Amino acid sequence: MSVYSFRIMAACGAALLAAAAAAAQSIEPAVFVVTYPNAAQGKLSSLTVNPDGTLNLVGVWDTSDTGPQAISLSPGGRYVALSHGTANNIEEKVDVFRVNADATMTFVLTKLVPDSPLDVTWVRENLLAVTQTKLSGDNTVGLYEFDPATPSLMEVARHPTGRFCSSLAMHPHGRFLFANDSTANAIYTIEILPNGASALRGSLPTGGIYPLGLGITNDGTKVYAGGGISSGGTAVHGYSIDALTGLLAPLPGSPWQSPGASPKLAVASEDDRYVFVGHGTDATLRTMRVESDGRLVSTGYSFDVGLQGTLGKVAVMESLVFVTDNSSAIDGKSGVYSFAVQIDGSLVMNGPDLFNTGSSTPNSIAAWNPRRRLVLAVSDIIMGTNAEFRLTGAPPRALFGLAYSLRGPGRVRPNGWGVTIDLAQPQQAGPIRRADGNGQAVFTLPVPIRSAPLVWFQAVRPDVKSNVVSRPIRF
Repeated sequence: MSVYSFRIMAACGAALLAAAAAAAQSIEPAVFVVTYPNAAQGKLSSLTVNPDGTLNLVGVWDTSDTGPQAISLSPGGRYVALSHGTANNIEEKVDVFRVNADATMTFVLTKLVPDSPLDVTWVRENLLAVTQTKLSGDNTVGLYEFDPATPSLMEVARHPTGRFCSSLAMHPHGRFLFANDSTANAIYTIEILPNGASALRGSLPTGGIYPLGLGITNDGTKVYAGGGISSGGTAVHGYSIDALTGLLAPLPGSPWQSPGASPKLAVASEDDRYVFVGHGTDATLRTMRVESDGRLVSTGYSFDVGLQGTLGKVAVMESLVFVTDNSSAIDGKSGVYSFAVQIDGSLVMNGPDLFNTGSSTPNSIAAWNPRRRLVLAVSDIIMGTNAEFRLTGAPPRALFGLAYSLRGPGRVRPNGWGVTIDLAQPQQAGPIRRADGNGQAVFTLPVPIRSAPLVWFQAVRPDVKSNVVSRPIRF
């Protein structure tokens, strides 16, 4: 792999800024919301995000069934998947919608999957993970290959995940999928290989505490979960993630106590300084600070959504955090709250109140930030061979650079690039390249002899960056 000083990439920044301006796309930041699981017609809402954090309702679309359970946005922001569940013990529906440039939605397909898909998450742009959650018996996670041309979802793998699997979390570097079991109280690690194959790598018991609402830090080093009503009803717990194997180990001091009642989810801020913990019983969103060793400490800042059980789900976008209120009971209003996260972890509401989603019970939410619209895929890294890199989501014929690190995640902002690169001591891999007319690029680079066990990659261009991809260096 040809290596140049990363300062060369910074020197090219001015030229790429000009190219970025010429090829800029008009896609806006957006959030997508599905209604609470109930007997009413399911709804999918789309809202764009203004620079001040306020929201604009774009439209509302019917889903294929009642009771949407979960929503997930594909890494490139092109597709939304949502799952339904009514516990008929046979099969339920997963819908896929295409996201258009103006944030409107176009229905693509409905797929019947084993009952009941309480959670769904995109693994890659063409691979979807769906839970099979049963009240009794063995639970599983199914992986489905998505072909938008057909269109179709075809099951390609299925892995056991204990006795009650209701939460999935995809590692931001694209290698590991985590699944919970809140009956036997464990978290499972599934490795996703570059060719799309997958393998169950192991599980970690969580010490009798429910692992609910799994949330992974953006640097990929930690996963946090709410303990629900278990362990006194105030526990939030966390685990380190082994970068090579994906296996978990308890963080120092875990579990920690939240001031709220029944923590049910944990979502990291984009800079990983805070974890936002949603609660079921008191319906509060609380901010907990992440210490250098991964410990969580309450900041004392919170927001009360209202009635018990009305806090739905949480999503973040840069310094914004969104939370749904899924019921209009008592106060007569439901929708999405938008907050600006302050330097001390406090939450300042954007706008005078929550924002209307055009549906009565908004619950699960996904956020799309066009500043991270590039999607990078990397083949196996085998010493002495060529590695293949695929980039999608760039503006047509846009210039971009490929950075790599042997040190792991980090935060570096090179002069002239207008973007923070999420790698420690990044260097340039190969020359500056140009995407084709469809905003895609496929290229190969030779892999040199390296002693490091892992290498991390990220594609970057002015003001925009891709996901980080980590790969073991194999012999």
